[in-house]
Amino acid sequence: MLDLMLADARTPTGGFAQSGGLEAARLKVEQIPAFLRGRVSTVGFVDAAVAAGAARGTDPMVLEDEWAARTPAEPLRRAAGRQGRALLRLAAHVRPGALDDYAEVSRTTPRPVVLGLLGRALDLDPPEIARVCLYDDVATCCAAVPKLYSIDAATALGWLVGLAPVIERLGRRAAEATVLPSASAPLLDVRAVLHDTHTRRLFVT
Repeated sequence: MLDLMLADARTPTGGFAQSGGLEAARLKVEQIPAFLRGRVSTVGFVDAAVAAGAARGTDPMVLEDEWAARTPAEPLRRAAGRQGRALLRLAAHVRPGALDDYAEVSRTTPRPVVLGLLGRALDLDPPEIARVCLYDDVATCCAAVPKLYSIDAATALGWLVGLAPVIERLGRRAAEATVLPSASAPLLDVRAVLHDTHTRRLFVT
């Protein structure tokens, strides 16, 4: 049940304020499925590998540096830090004290690192937490679709379901990675920086 809680959009971790770069991309509806696949296969995959590493027991401070090196856009780092702090608040309720030592020393609290540490505290194994991370990444984008486009939310859910085999495959690869992947999506970074300057945006990212 605990993996379902972490993947539930109603869990208060700030996902509702994110579009995963969808708002900034300004795509046509027919382009969105390819965007989702591209995102989950690049930055989503990197995040999942970081989360799996934290769940495995890798030094979170090392993971923070590795993740930051793969996330050049400052707005994305800030947003991930806010989501990480939200996860720390959640951890204080579901596993009191488990992440206190990390919270005292971390200044950036990126979401994938905190997610992996919380998964470890909840006895979720690396493949499980990698899958949760990937699912949450795609689900966040899909939840934003009806707010940005005149489209049935069930259509966006269908895109998520269609990516289930990809999520499963990438989750296994992320959990098995001995070296963190460096997959990137430069347009996401560029758009995130520009999007951060907009005063009439709906989403943080």
